[in-house]
Amino acid sequence: MFFLILKQMLLLAFRKGGGALGTLAFYIIIVTLFTFGLGPEGMKEHAGAVLCVALLLSTVTALPLLYERDFEDGTLEQFLLQPAMLEVLVLAKICGQWLASMAPLLALSPLLAVMAGLDAKEMMQALLLLLLASPTIMALGSIAAALTLGSRRGGLLQALVVMPFYIPVLIFAASAGGQGAMLFLGGMLFASLPLACLASAALIRVSQD
Repeated sequence: MFFLILKQMLLLAFRKGGGALGTLAFYIIIVTLFTFGLGPEGMKEHAGAVLCVALLLSTVTALPLLYERDFEDGTLEQFLLQPAMLEVLVLAKICGQWLASMAPLLALSPLLAVMAGLDAKEMMQALLLLLLASPTIMALGSIAAALTLGSRRGGLLQALVVMPFYIPVLIFAASAGGQGAMLFLGGMLFASLPLACLASAALIRVSQD
């Protein structure tokens, strides 16, 4: 079931109207706008923060894709009837959405970092911080997506719910780096992923009652 859900998430994300390409385009647009606004010198100084903010905002646009379609067509109800633990199926959804929306953004980030004027060391440092932060961003987004299931303005509510929780991630992911920032982001990753699976599964069960 885990790998079937993972495959389904990837197939749905990259089909016409699936949302993955739109998220990637939104990411490029945000970084480009910051580049024009800050200029070459400003962009070189704040490139890490710009990439992190662009990643956060792009992720918010992809949150409705996590559970909303499955809620509408009854797939979430079928998940509850499966012998597999719902928490494991939620983990599959989070991993699938990370691969579909985050992995392309991270793959494109080195090119954007070079365009921003970062050298090889600065680029690798920024990418490592984003790589550590991105699973936490998706895990926290999963809780917001599950919390707003069935609401008419789910996308707006998800953004309002999840943004305060993104602030610590943003502070450390957009920092100059260092061992402390990496340890904090690594700790958040190992804490947020199991917590997100438990909380999202509980919220999905409530939504189906």
